[in-house]
Amino acid sequence: MPAPIVLQTEHLNVHYGDHHALKDLNISINEGELVAVIGPNGAGKTSFIKALCGRIKPDGVMKVGEKLLKRGGDRRRHIGLVPQDIGLYPHLSASENLHVIAKLLRVPRADRLAAINDAIKAVGMEDKADALVETLSGGMKRRINVAAAIMHDPAIIIFDEPTAGVDTPARDVVHRLARTLAERGMAVILVTHELEQAEALCDKVLVLFDGATLAFDTPSRILNSSFAGAREVVVRFTVAPDAQTLAAMRPFAFEQGEMPTVWVATTQANEVSFVSAFMTALRGGNEIIREITVRRPGLNSLMHRIEQTGQIGS
Repeated sequence: MPAPIVLQTEHLNVHYGDHHALKDLNISINEGELVAVIGPNGAGKTSFIKALCGRIKPDGVMKVGEKLLKRGGDRRRHIGLVPQDIGLYPHLSASENLHVIAKLLRVPRADRLAAINDAIKAVGMEDKADALVETLSGGMKRRINVAAAIMHDPAIIIFDEPTAGVDTPARDVVHRLARTLAERGMAVILVTHELEQAEALCDKVLVLFDGATLAFDTPSRILNSSFAGAREVVVRFTVAPDAQTLAAMRPFAFEQGEMPTVWVATTQANEVSFVSAFMTALRGGNEIIREITVRRPGLNSLMHRIEQTGQIGS
């Protein structure tokens, strides 16, 4: 039996004057699903989140369950937001911060202490509840930020690029919490540029470009339909390839990767034959090759294609 639908949008559109920032978005997110929202800058990610949180007035329909999502208190009741920045008072303890935020969220006084304790437990910060926020590590502050967003037991929690500019341990903490909250039954939306983590963690991915929906499905189905069994051949050189080497690589359609020493080609051919032909074409230049790997294209490759073509297919 499928999980109940928590959030549904129907023909959701956002305009800023003549600019159409979000175009006819139709999605359903179920209870317990973790959904990544990805796309290049200007894709419509921020407009979608602003529409959900009531910061702008969109056209179209948004429902929580079977009820229309209204602005104001209705949004506060149903939605929790984990922002990119730490929204805590450094001179207060973790629990004192949560008391302040619980009042702002209008958590009933009789329920407040239990809600705070449950939220602290959910993020694994029981032993730091009385510590001043300014003494906590970056990852611990992120956990308290998440606790602040779930005290009122929202049906939907939004992580709005919460790992931008943070170190790897803090990033991993946030992603684990997003997965944990989904497993507790919340509908979790993760707006992120961390594409490898999105591919590994998320149940579905919403791909936006120029306000339009390019895909909304599981990562594996999106990638299978986009790349149709293709493989990526990644060549890592000891030094950046010279003009002669680049000329030998050109027939294989290699493109530079994240560094001048990393080059990537996508092929539908047998990977063994492809690599063999490539090594033959180098004519003895293989001493500058440190490593050759073959992999399935991931969301990083998909994003590169979208940025180049505006499409997810070849």
